[in-house]
Amino acid sequence: MNPAFRIVLVQAGIGAVSSVMFFFITPAAVDSAIMAMICVLVPTLYFAWRQAATYNAVRALAHGVMKTVLTVFMMTVCIVVVGIEPEGFFVTFALMQLGYLMRVS
Repeated sequence: MNPAFRIVLVQAGIGAVSSVMFFFITPAAVDSAIMAMICVLVPTLYFAWRQAATYNAVRALAHGVMKTVLTVFMMTVCIVVVGIEPEGFFVTFALMQLGYLMRVS
């Protein structure tokens, strides 16, 4: 399996655990935690899919920029349009971003 897809799986696991924890701690924050999961997983899955098909450095950089733009756009939609519970959203978002630091072998 491509290492980029392994990172997606690690992030999905972290997001699921965070959502379950918020269910027991602050049930109102569960929806926000799930929205944070979507805001992280969709762009990361896009980047992993494109990275699996691209070995060109310039294209990889362009897809990385596109991933960042998509993440910021999705976060903006969640914050402005949908409305979030800040603690559930940002804690889950930050924990899932730390999934990049885990060694996936």
